Amino acid sequence: MPKFFVSPEQIQGDEIRITEDAHHIKHVLRMQIGEQLTVCDGQGVDHISRIESMDDQIVVCHIESSIPSQAEPEIHITLFQGLPKSDKLEWILQKGTELGISAFVPVEMKRSVVRIESKKEARKTERLRKIVESAAKQSSRGIIPSVEESCSFDKVLARTAEFDLFLVPYEGALDRSLKPVLEALPAKPCKAAILIGPEGGIDPSEIERLKQAGAVPVGLGPRILRTETAGPVTAALLLYHFS
Repeated sequence: MPKFFVSPEQIQGDEIRITEDAHHIKHVLRMQIGEQLTVCDGQGVDHISRIESMDDQIVVCHIESSIPSQAEPEIHITLFQGLPKSDKLEWILQKGTELGISAFVPVEMKRSVVRIESKKEARKTERLRKIVESAAKQSSRGIIPSVEESCSFDKVLARTAEFDLFLVPYEGALDRSLKPVLEALPAKPCKAAILIGPEGGIDPSEIERLKQAGAVPVGLGPRILRTETAGPVTAALLLYHFS
C-alpha cells in the first residue's frame, strides 16, 4: 500500500488533506477515488485511509484506522558523520534511513577534506532532508529522520551526555570489539549515538577527547571499513543486537 507523510496540521479529525504528493498520487500512481493508502503523521502513527476526492493540488482522505508504526526501532540512533567527499553523504543518509537511524548530524573533523561552507549550508541541508524523506517513504518509516546542519567537532563533544551510549568505531580499538561492549551494558539504551570519521579517519587527539567525554571507541573487526560503510554497519549491528 502506498505511504505518504503529512504534517499533523493536515489531519483534522478523521480527514487528511494531502497537498505535496497530490500530483504524484493522481498522475504517477494513477490512484482512484475509493482506493486505500497509508498516511503517516511523521510522529510514528500510520493512518490507513481511503481517498474521497482529489485534484492536482489536493487529495482528501478519510481515516479508517490508526495504528502505531511497526517500522520504528525502540532505540533512537543519532549518526554523527564526519564530512565525506562527493556524494557519499547522500548515500549514507539514504541507507541509514532505510536501516532505522533517527537523526543525522554531519561533522567537520580534523581530517575532513570537505569543510563547512556557511553560505551553502542551508540549501545543502534542505536537499539532504528531501533525500531522507524519500528514503523514509520508500522504507515505510514511521518518522522522517532529522538532518541537522553541519557542525564542529567541539559541538559533538558538548552533546555526549545526551545519550545512554556513544559509540566510536575506530581502527585503533581492535582490543575492544562492539559485541562485548553491547553485552556488558546493564540495559538496552534508549538513545544511542555513533560517530564516524571522514575518509582519513579519526585523529588520535579527537579519540582522546571523545574518551574523556564518555564516548566508547570500539572495533568492528580486522578489516577497515570505508566511511560510508561504517555508520550503516554499526547501526545495523546495534539494532540487531537489541532486536
